[in-house]
Amino acid sequence: MHSIPRRALPALAGLTLSGAALLGAANPAIARPRESRSPADELLRLMRVPAGRSTASGRIWSPHATGFAALPTDELPHGTTGGLGGRVVTVGSAEEFAGAVGAEEPTIVLVEGTIAFPVGTMTDVASNTSILGISRGAELVGGGLRLPEVSNVVIRNLTVRDSFVAGDWDGKFDTNDNDGIRVDTSHHVWIDHCEFARLGDGQVDIRKNSTNVTVSWSVFRDHNKTLGVGWTDDLVTTLTLHHNRFSNVHQRNGSIDQVKIGHVYNCWLEGASSYGMASRGATQLLVEHSVFDSVRNPIGTSDELSRVAQNGNLNAGSWGSWEDTGIEADPADHYDYELDPVDAVRDLLSRDAGPHARREHIPRTLHVAQDDSGDLASIHAAIGAAWRSPHEVEIVVHLGVYREVLSLWPGCDGLVIRGASGNPEDVVVTYDKPAHDWATVTVLAQDVSLRALTLENAYDEAQGGEAPAYPLRSLDDSLLLADVVMRGGPHEVSDPRT
Repeated sequence: MHSIPRRALPALAGLTLSGAALLGAANPAIARPRESRSPADELLRLMRVPAGRSTASGRIWSPHATGFAALPTDELPHGTTGGLGGRVVTVGSAEEFAGAVGAEEPTIVLVEGTIAFPVGTMTDVASNTSILGISRGAELVGGGLRLPEVSNVVIRNLTVRDSFVAGDWDGKFDTNDNDGIRVDTSHHVWIDHCEFARLGDGQVDIRKNSTNVTVSWSVFRDHNKTLGVGWTDDLVTTLTLHHNRFSNVHQRNGSIDQVKIGHVYNCWLEGASSYGMASRGATQLLVEHSVFDSVRNPIGTSDELSRVAQNGNLNAGSWGSWEDTGIEADPADHYDYELDPVDAVRDLLSRDAGPHARREHIPRTLHVAQDDSGDLASIHAAIGAAWRSPHEVEIVVHLGVYREVLSLWPGCDGLVIRGASGNPEDVVVTYDKPAHDWATVTVLAQDVSLRALTLENAYDEAQGGEAPAYPLRSLDDSLLLADVVMRGGPHEVSDPRT
């Protein structure tokens, strides 16, 4: 761990600033002389991110917090600023990282490159802390962050990945509580331009009366439980989600439970097999100018008191609940914002969501194995990578029982998934849901090939009544099956979205 070069310290020292100086110039398109940059703008320069680009909603790399995280209080008159004005250190190891983010004094922690943790490590973050990735490639691998009863935390330009426990796609093992970021009873938290992939349990959990939280310009992908909010009987949480991308996910996209005011705008959900934005408990949720591509139950309520309102959202090939009950709250009463056009959201988030210059490098053959010998430990994650790949990908699955729900989304055309040994008994894909919920494997793409696999639906009709259960459903008969064994029900060819 080392301090930032002395030449950068004068611009970062002290937080005795007017609000205008902290928030930056009124016109973000006009470059300012270096000597007039605010300390917040100097941090963007140190991060080496493209600070000048803007949209209708403001600067893509904003120097200051947005949404509810930006709201001032007597304690935090400038809203969420993290460690601005404190010491600046660069870390390169898990030990250095833990010491820096847990410091009592305000601290700006710069992460350079990969920091690897023992799988499942959760590192506590103190109040008045900024955790900022430097340029491209800053990542936390194997571990996550815990914010326990703290305030004023900023986390930006980071990838948090690969604390997945092989065989525990549901995140239910007693030893698996591996979240990406867990926010408990904390306030003024800003998570921005981050990426979350292949984690053990929740990717981001916002829990137990946390308030003034914003998650923006982030990517959630290849996971079961992405973003959960709640774990309380109280109704105090205030939350903004904007310009976030969810890709090849299952549930909690997000699960918005017991939230006093929840505001979602300019988000993109592509491929969600359980549900999208769910208002739960007594939540008041507004969803605006967001895109829902191939999402099951894209917008809905779950409880008698739940409320959700819509404005200008795009439903493209999604199905199920699409609700608008109206709400009594209005985020515009609390902060100003502008909406990007909904038809610009896909291109905007493809280019700018996630850490700076993020790239997925996907080989033409992806090996899935539960013994750490493969590229990935879940078939679900491999399908997501293949779906987003610019070239054809074959997925080779090695020995094991894979308890996962698999969806091959429109655009996965021509994908091949095969068991490595050629013996279908060696690779078992299993889950236990009735037909009205979801099949173990659902194929919504054309010309897919499944080879040397056992597909199982272990749902017990004796316990669930007369509902059928399918190990496999496919949209049409273009699916090729070779040496595939079915257990627990037939293969049904019909539109799973009906």
